[in-house]
Amino acid sequence: KFGSSSCSFLVACGHAAIKMGKQGYDKRVALANALNNSGVAKAPPPKKEVAQPQPSAGKGQGKRKKDQPEETPQKTKKEIEEEQRKLIQDNERQRVQFYQNEAAKKIQAKQGAESSVTYVEDKDTRKPKAVSDISDYWKADLGILPFTPDDNVGLADALDDVDPQDRLEFLQMFDEKLQRLLRLRFHVFWSQFIYDEKVRRCLDSYLRFGLRTHDLPDGEQAHADMMNGQDLVAVEEQKVARDISRRVLATFVRLSRPQESPSDFISDGKFAQVIYEHSIFDVPKLIDICAIYGDSNRITVTKIVHSVFMLQPLYKDDFSSVVQHMLSGLHQCCEPLQQSASGGSTSSGSGKKSPDLSVEDCLAFLPDILSCFIAIFCFFPEDLVEQLLSGRLDVPASASDALAEADGGVAPIPLADLMVLLHDALTAVQQRSGVESSAEHNSTVMLLSRLLGLVLGFRMAPKRGASAFEELLEWLRSQADRSTLLLDLGKHGLESAAMEWLASGLVDDAQLDYLEQLCGPVLPAGERRRGR
Repeated sequence: KFGSSSCSFLVACGHAAIKMGKQGYDKRVALANALNNSGVAKAPPPKKEVAQPQPSAGKGQGKRKKDQPEETPQKTKKEIEEEQRKLIQDNERQRVQFYQNEAAKKIQAKQGAESSVTYVEDKDTRKPKAVSDISDYWKADLGILPFTPDDNVGLADALDDVDPQDRLEFLQMFDEKLQRLLRLRFHVFWSQFIYDEKVRRCLDSYLRFGLRTHDLPDGEQAHADMMNGQDLVAVEEQKVARDISRRVLATFVRLSRPQESPSDFISDGKFAQVIYEHSIFDVPKLIDICAIYGDSNRITVTKIVHSVFMLQPLYKDDFSSVVQHMLSGLHQCCEPLQQSASGGSTSSGSGKKSPDLSVEDCLAFLPDILSCFIAIFCFFPEDLVEQLLSGRLDVPASASDALAEADGGVAPIPLADLMVLLHDALTAVQQRSGVESSAEHNSTVMLLSRLLGLVLGFRMAPKRGASAFEELLEWLRSQADRSTLLLDLGKHGLESAAMEWLASGLVDDAQLDYLEQLCGPVLPAGERRRGR
């Protein structure tokens, strides 16, 4: 049924297939040519390539697989832990660097503590947060307890019911708390005092009950007695008590300064507000600081007092009421002693009003009040001393014939004249007792003579001109019938005034000789030669 050409083509194909054998036969070629009407043989359509699985690398195939990427090996536990450690260290370095940078910015800003902030780590979020430098955030519970009279060391009349070991343990704890306070940073220190009433009350109690100079026995003798007794607890008590005294003073020095460095300060206005509103200082506290520390730390105490009065003038306004209270206390001591000296009875049946204090009470109270007056004369600004001397002192007119003309049975009297009356009363009371002068009596007389010398030295100082020395001599001549008073004044009261006159060059040797004729030796041996 096919044409000759088709037959020839089929015959040719059959011969070719027979000739090539089974391997050369391709069904697709045959089918393509069978369907072709053109008479020209065609090649079969291309075969679809099927991806063949890659044979596994065998021996001799390493080089052929060289260009293929290798799989990343898994990290070991040790390597993971090392990476975590490095991450933590990096984060810690960044955290520290942040706080250091903020601290550096704070130093450069030079803002007062009342307006500056410090960055701290929030306990919950662990992120930095800004906290005001003056804030109760910085307050810590120090657990400090008030100081009591039983905690004093070295009292001659120490209480028998006080266990020295218990007292030593308290003093050691008290000392440790003071050390901790003094180590606080500037703004933390101030935040503690502003927001912690217990700390303020603790220091107040020490000023109130701490020993004054006149309360202590002779230092060298007390030390010798203690060492001879080989009382180790007493020796340690004395050491800790001295440390406490030194640290309390250091605390008040720090409280009196609004600035410690160019970057650690409180503005003067804020400082004045804080110390007044929170009673960091007041006039009685300043007097106590002078009475406790004045004799051994004169320069330091002077700086404290003048700094406080300069930065907070309101304390000068408060001074007048304090002065009147002190003068009233001195008057209360004066009346019973004068009545006792004159042989009057203090009982209600004597026809006179019974004093509020007994003679014994007055003798116990007088040294403290005298030391307060001395503190004012030695350390307070001169305008306040003038205010003290201008204060009104009312005493019974019957106390002196010179006051007999006063109206109403009382008379205003200068402070120097009141010291004379008190000295007369103390001398009379001692003579009436019929016993030898006690250490307490001698201490009171010394304080009274010192105060009298300060009063005279202030009123009759070289700054008032050469005529003031003649006024001093005239006052001393008016007391010629009080030889004991003049001798006590020469021993304990006039040295500093005489030294000031010597240094001024306004007096000659003849005048100084006459001064010592009235009062006995006043200037230390050889002092005139050095003064000239």
